[in-house]
Amino acid sequence: MLIAYLLFVSTLLYESAICNAKKDCYKKCKCLGSYVDCSKKMMNTFPEALPPWMETLDLSLNKIDGTMTIDTNSYLLLTTLKLTKNSISSFPIFVNKSNINNLNLAHNKIEKLEALENLPSLKNLDMNKNKLVFLDDNSFPQSPHLKILNLNNNLITNLSANCLDTLTNLVELKISHNKLNNLPGGLFKKLKNLELLDLSRNHITVIHGLLFMDLVNLKTMILRQNQIEDLQDGSFFGLINLQSLHLEDNNLSKISKGWLYGLNSLVYLNISYNRIDQIKSGWEYCAELEELDLSYNKLQYIEKSNLENLRKLQKLHLNNNRLSFIEEGSFNNTPMIQILQMDHNYLSWLIEDAKETFIGLRNLKKLSLANNKILFIKKEAFSGLDNLDELNLLQNNVLEIQDEAFKYMPNLEYLYLNSSSLVCDCSMSWLKQPNIIENLPFDYINAFCGFPEKNKGKNLKEISLTDFSCLENSPKPMIIFHPESKMVLERQNITLKCGVNSSSTEKINFIWKKDNHDLELISTNHYSTLEFNGMTQFSVLNLYNISMSQSGKYQCVASNEFGITYSNRSVLSVVVYPFFAKVPGNSSVKTGLTAKLECAANGYPAPQISWQKDGGTDFPAAQERRMKVMARDDVFLIVDVKLVDMGIYSCTAKNVAGMIAANATLNVLEPPWFKSEMSNKQVRVGEEVVLECLSYGSPKPKIKWMKDGVSLTLSNRHFFTAENQLLVIMETNTDDSGTYQCEITNSLGVNSQKVDVLVMPLYRSLIHEYTLGVVVIVIIMCIIIISAIWVFFVYRAKRPSSNLINSADNKSLDSSNSKDSGTGESTKRSQEQLFNESLNACQKMNNNVGNLSPEINLPLLTHASVILGENSVKYKHSHTASPVQLSTTETHETVDDQIKCVKTSEKPCSIPVPLPNETQDLPTIVQQSSSHVCLHDPTVGPC
Repeated sequence: MLIAYLLFVSTLLYESAICNAKKDCYKKCKCLGSYVDCSKKMMNTFPEALPPWMETLDLSLNKIDGTMTIDTNSYLLLTTLKLTKNSISSFPIFVNKSNINNLNLAHNKIEKLEALENLPSLKNLDMNKNKLVFLDDNSFPQSPHLKILNLNNNLITNLSANCLDTLTNLVELKISHNKLNNLPGGLFKKLKNLELLDLSRNHITVIHGLLFMDLVNLKTMILRQNQIEDLQDGSFFGLINLQSLHLEDNNLSKISKGWLYGLNSLVYLNISYNRIDQIKSGWEYCAELEELDLSYNKLQYIEKSNLENLRKLQKLHLNNNRLSFIEEGSFNNTPMIQILQMDHNYLSWLIEDAKETFIGLRNLKKLSLANNKILFIKKEAFSGLDNLDELNLLQNNVLEIQDEAFKYMPNLEYLYLNSSSLVCDCSMSWLKQPNIIENLPFDYINAFCGFPEKNKGKNLKEISLTDFSCLENSPKPMIIFHPESKMVLERQNITLKCGVNSSSTEKINFIWKKDNHDLELISTNHYSTLEFNGMTQFSVLNLYNISMSQSGKYQCVASNEFGITYSNRSVLSVVVYPFFAKVPGNSSVKTGLTAKLECAANGYPAPQISWQKDGGTDFPAAQERRMKVMARDDVFLIVDVKLVDMGIYSCTAKNVAGMIAANATLNVLEPPWFKSEMSNKQVRVGEEVVLECLSYGSPKPKIKWMKDGVSLTLSNRHFFTAENQLLVIMETNTDDSGTYQCEITNSLGVNSQKVDVLVMPLYRSLIHEYTLGVVVIVIIMCIIIISAIWVFFVYRAKRPSSNLINSADNKSLDSSNSKDSGTGESTKRSQEQLFNESLNACQKMNNNVGNLSPEINLPLLTHASVILGENSVKYKHSHTASPVQLSTTETHETVDDQIKCVKTSEKPCSIPVPLPNETQDLPTIVQQSSSHVCLHDPTVGPC
């Protein structure tokens, strides 16, 4: 109860206050609570005696002009002031600090922003429809609370780069319909909180890169109706929260990834009413895009890559372009599209001849193809549109609908179709099948038959199934001669021909298409002629001076009032004969370095480059893996060049049009060098001498022969052969002896070597030959002697040894006359010593022969016999009866001249043996045993 009472009392007090306020209200104004309406009162100054409690004052539509002074000291509650549609020429002067936060000065004549110092609480300033020309650095002093600024419809041509720096809390900025043609860099650097920027209807032509990079919280940008021709790379970089971008009605000609970079949060993009004729890939930066408006542009085709990365796109507007081709599979990249607008284009072939164009649009709800000149609906035209519920085919004069053309759209509810030329023959009878007619939405179909005569003018709904009859001679056009695929060289002429049958005598309308574009829409050097032969009409397409741009798929489209037909696509391949862009040149390289040959060729298809050396493909550099081909730089390299790499290299460029080749000579430079060293020569007088000087080098060295430092020249005895590498001297004489020098020279250096030639006189030659013969004979004799001795040793070793002297006297004689040297050697050692002495004698004879001594004087034992005992040698002189025994050991004593003969066998040998002091020839040792040695003297006889 108490609360109810208090509410009642407060209500009475409030009503009383209102009543008192109405009594105190300015007589020309109306007071509606805290709102005071003084508009349309023909006032020319700020009114006085206004109620102090007012919060909103409306002074619009008055006659206030000039400079206006406002004193708000008495109106502390005033927060909103409206001064629209007056004639104020300068910004109002506020005498003291005001609490006004909404100031509307639209539709005045203010030329400059100033005197904002006393509006510290201002949040919304509307300067629409004034005469502002320039904003300088002092236009907004100390305005940190301003959030909405409307400068639309002024005459602003320039903005100072720092004019907005104080507006740090600004949320909306509208500067549309001015005369801005340039935005200075750094203009928005302090506007971190800005969410809406409207720059539409200015004269801006270029958006520079990074211009908006500081607007990190911007959500909507409007740039429509400017004259923007160029969006530089990074134009919208930094707008990480931008969701809506309006670029309609400008002069943009292309979409590229450069200016789309950074629009990662963009949801809506409107680029309609521009001059865009191509879309380049770049949508990867707009992965969140849901609606794209490209209507009213100049697009002629959509390629498969043009819509990549638009996985979230739901609405696509392509109406009112020049589209005549959409590549198959283009919509596979946009599976979420629900609305597709393609009205007013040239996409008849899309429905008449294409296949599976709409595959991928499983979520499409609305498809509009109005006014695309569609005459024929093919069976597979709408395959893939499982969820389509609205199809707009209005303003297409459809003649024929193929069987089951709508079966791929089971959810179709709205089919908009109007035609007055349907060919209602048996090909259209499927429409009257019970399961078809019941499911078609005929409420939106306004179609009438144009042929045959019995059905002409009848509504499709009214014709019965029996009225759809077949005709024997159909007037529908039918292709009987398709254009052929051809390959042609650039700049040649080509002819394509298409033949059509029809029972109608009317002229068939032929259209030639290239890559699904009408040739009439393509600037090309061509013309077509018409030939008529009974029921067959021909169209001939002539292409003159054909260029690469005319390569493509050509198709003949024939139509009359009864139907339309498409020929097969003829592939025209324009090829360009190869031609060199870089021709290899001759080069010279030193051995061990790298040779570089350049070769590049153009043509179509791109020619293949190959290399050959001296007409072959296998050459040393390739076999030894010293060859490198750098295709990107059009360079052929041979590393560690060798002399075998020298030759003629051929660069061949080949494609289907033909082949060309260019040659270059590679010279390998090498200093002169000798293959082998020359050897000294020694010949006899009259013989010939051949000196070899085998040289190598590149260039080929020049050879010069010299003798004892003097150049040799040709004579009747001196000849140079094998390119001066051989010097032949015939019938040599002693004057030809000397030092011969071979000198080889090329551009890289000089090299030489020397050799000595000795020509021996005749007598020296004979001595030399005699000595040589003696040496040979002695060597043979030594070989025979050594062989005989070994045979003897082997023979004696196999026989039992017998002592020739067994008497005690012999033993005592041996014991008394032998002198031991103290070595303790036995008889076997003495025998080996004699054998070694005989070998030494042979060696000495060889040495003597080697010293060129023609006479050999050796001492002979001619007057005594020698018998070897076990430990002694016994000599028997021919004039002495008793023998003398000599020790076989080493001794320095002499032996008496008297010799005693001792019989050591039954038939002792009597061989003359010289006394120790005689120096004659030694006998030949022919037999040796453990008891004696038999020395053979040829004058006495065998042992």
